[in-house]
Amino acid sequence: MNVQTSGTIRLASIDDIPEGQGREFHVGDRYIALFRHQGQFYAMEDVCPHAGAPLTNGPLSRGTVTCMLHGWRFNLHNGVCVNLPNAPAVPTFPVTVHGYDVYVTLPPNDTGAQ
Repeated sequence: MNVQTSGTIRLASIDDIPEGQGREFHVGDRYIALFRHQGQFYAMEDVCPHAGAPLTNGPLSRGTVTCMLHGWRFNLHNGVCVNLPNAPAVPTFPVTVHGYDVYVTLPPNDTGAQ
């Protein structure tokens, strides 16, 4: 069976992601975090570049998600670490909503988008 791991992929229904929270999705060998913040959806790799912790369980505030392990905060729009500007950014991915379905566009593996 062929499983799509790049291109535009349906990840969830809008009802699967409560406002102010994130959910993790396994796509191929990647973990994608999908967040709903202030009515918008955002996707990024679900791995903090500092220590590899997941970001999906971190709190959302002012357009950022905070890693629960050491407090690094990442901008939901572009993945930049806002409290440590020289830290590596988290790859982000375009999100589109069609009806009740949430789609994420992923590049071929081993590359990220910002």
